[in-house]
Amino acid sequence: MGIEKINLSNEAFSHILAIIAAQGYEPGTKIPSEHELVIMLGVSRNTIRSALNRLNALGIVEARHGNGYFLKNVDVDVFSSLQLPIFLEAHSNLETLTEFRMGVEPQGAALAALRATPADIENMQQALDLSRHHLDDKKQFAVFDMDFHLAIAKASGNSIIHRSIEMLKALYTVWLRNFIALHGNAKSDRFHHGIFEAIRDKDADKAREIMTEHLADVLQKVRFDAARKPRPLRAKKQSPDE
Repeated sequence: MGIEKINLSNEAFSHILAIIAAQGYEPGTKIPSEHELVIMLGVSRNTIRSALNRLNALGIVEARHGNGYFLKNVDVDVFSSLQLPIFLEAHSNLETLTEFRMGVEPQGAALAALRATPADIENMQQALDLSRHHLDDKKQFAVFDMDFHLAIAKASGNSIIHRSIEMLKALYTVWLRNFIALHGNAKSDRFHHGIFEAIRDKDADKAREIMTEHLADVLQKVRFDAARKPRPLRAKKQSPDE
């Protein structure tokens, strides 16, 4: 198997983990079929099958002949330990991490709107207030920005979503400082308050919608920044006579 095929299988594996986390599947729930995953991820059936076989071998899902794959009763710490190497491998790729966030956090926001306790609302409000008080301090704003997202993940009541964002927080905050320096933080601040109000008002659809808009805006800017980076110069190919 070539390197490209291995990388595709690894990416499919991580994306399926993200789908399981984002949907908040309970043990015994059927996950999307091979065909559905092929459409969702845009890769071949063989790549999906390889990723599912890996999940099956690790005891995360079980294959039921003729019925598909079902989530097993996996301890969240086991699930998280599988995600951590993937996050560390992708730590220098902000686009990959942001795409993962888009797959997970909108569902987390929707669940938070349904499940948040008064203490959860207070934690979100505190992170919002601190970030607003540090609009002129990019380093501190980045910290409180991710604190807000982590508070939402915790309020979702889904331990996998919470642990995922908890692991991402340390990796993402560093790059977020540079991102804010380039693009400012006023738009993020507006998105955050819209998300908070939707969660506070128990409007799950609106919370999901605004979180999706927020992260889509971030992803667009991340891709724009990546496209502007100068490409490394290729070494001049020498002729046989040189």
